Amino acid sequence: MDFLLVSPPVANFGQCTSGLSVLTAFLRARGFAGAQWDLAIEAFHHFHSPAYLAGCLEVLERHGVSAVPEADDVNARPPEETDLLVVARRVIAEVEGAKQALRTQGVELDRERMKWAFQTISDAGVVMTAASLGRYEHDFRHFAIPGAFRDFETLEASIDDPERNPFLAFLTEHALPRLRAEAPAAVGISITYFSQVVPGFTLARLIRKHLPGIKLVVGGAYLTAVEDEVERLPSWLLPADAIILHDGEEALERWLRAVLRGEGTTDAIPNCYLPGPSTFARSGPRNLVHTDLDLLPVPMWTLDGLDLSKYLVPKYPVPLPLSRGCYWGRCSFCNISCQTDATYRTRPVDKAIADMKSAIAETGSNWFDFPVDSFRPKELWALARAIIDEGLEVEWGAEVLLDPGFKDHVIADLARSGCRTLRFGLESANEETLKAMNKPTRPGEARRILKTCKDNGIQTAVMLIAGFPTETQARLAETFDYLVENADRIDFLTIHQYSLVPGSPMAQDPSKFGLYVLPPQGVLWTSIPFVNTNPIAMRNEDLPRVVQAMREGLRAHYPDLGELWTVAIGGWMTFPACCGRRKRALVHPIAGG
Repeated sequence: MDFLLVSPPVANFGQCTSGLSVLTAFLRARGFAGAQWDLAIEAFHHFHSPAYLAGCLEVLERHGVSAVPEADDVNARPPEETDLLVVARRVIAEVEGAKQALRTQGVELDRERMKWAFQTISDAGVVMTAASLGRYEHDFRHFAIPGAFRDFETLEASIDDPERNPFLAFLTEHALPRLRAEAPAAVGISITYFSQVVPGFTLARLIRKHLPGIKLVVGGAYLTAVEDEVERLPSWLLPADAIILHDGEEALERWLRAVLRGEGTTDAIPNCYLPGPSTFARSGPRNLVHTDLDLLPVPMWTLDGLDLSKYLVPKYPVPLPLSRGCYWGRCSFCNISCQTDATYRTRPVDKAIADMKSAIAETGSNWFDFPVDSFRPKELWALARAIIDEGLEVEWGAEVLLDPGFKDHVIADLARSGCRTLRFGLESANEETLKAMNKPTRPGEARRILKTCKDNGIQTAVMLIAGFPTETQARLAETFDYLVENADRIDFLTIHQYSLVPGSPMAQDPSKFGLYVLPPQGVLWTSIPFVNTNPIAMRNEDLPRVVQAMREGLRAHYPDLGELWTVAIGGWMTFPACCGRRKRALVHPIAGG
């Protein structure tokens, strides 16, 4: 085996990251033998099992820990479940049933059963975290070691401490035996989320220690987001032979040809960093290469190597990334295009249709959740019309801008093609705030788009940013009122607190936005500490309280707000919930062409 691409714990239990499947298909088409491995879903089942949780209960009993942690919302629990041991025993008895419930067709329409299942799985995290006795935090979507990211030395000590890092034992027992048996020449570790940093680095260090002959490459969206720190990253902390960021196809192929076949050298590989005596250095000058999606093989996505029965969804939503980058790319708060220099590209329609047919044949699933940064209306419309012309019976969702190009007839055709949900970054309903964000959205146009989606049976999801540096409470209140007035047009709502991210226009010129950047408080963080000097703005320390009050006020209009399956729109059960609503009162599509 030439390569094994791995997604480490902790990640989405509803689907595997799309990057693994796309890269695996690409490398195979280039003549390399290899496979993908979602180690994250295997770790999820290991830790969320009756046997592991029973061990946690023994720890709690031995140490006399019986009170539900203060951070838990004890007011939402029945009186008997303020005793942590009662919660633990219930979770041990119910966790397998909860996991099975989320795999059952129709659960997406049973909100009470979904709520029970997610709460049971979430309570498993309460039990695991409590049993760590303060050493770490661990649940189905999060893993962190308090204080570990203070500096690189502390991070290394935390990773190597079996009391603070439960993944040392898990990966030693579950990953190393497979790696020994399959003996891949190279292993690629893809770190998509912050929660995967410690497990991903742990896996890399174990491979280097126990299987030193394996070539090791690390990459993924999270490391791309902190690229400014990669050249400071110690090679003694992450013992990789290469770090590849941004689009990985060409860089990974060239690196594999050089290290496995002696074809060329590792000099000047695009998007690549190589280890030096103490840290990593760019391989040649900054020479980003953006993959031409027309050149990717058909199928662009491959199932081989994934066991879809492990994922907690009633039907697997195939993550097919048919576009990359953002065609707008000018929002002042965002780093999708600015920090990654990602050009906007789309997969040609004929190949996208071929990819979908292939994925349906492989998986038996006709659900497609497009993991994209944005999709220009005319290109999404072309795809929808091709789906209709081909007679494909599919259901799909995507993230898009509230773009005026989404005319009524375009939205009608999207619905006819099987579109079940569109996710929008509204961010604010105040004109002045939107202008400061350099956001193309206008509230009146957004209202029309949201209504037309609902009229055509497309469920809508909206994301907001609260606490933008120039935003006053009065402006935020305007957004609140807008959400109340349009609650009949919005199905899912997520509110994020503003953060300053590396690479965004605001990070590149913070003083222009009235921000004073503070010294970094740790390493490998995707947010920059700052002081907001705008005299009219809300204070940073007040924002959590303001956001919580906003959520509470909106809950009467959005009953699912804050529920676990609606957190991080696009993940877990929101897409299946939209696909499950088959009985729709559709308006007659307007002919377009």
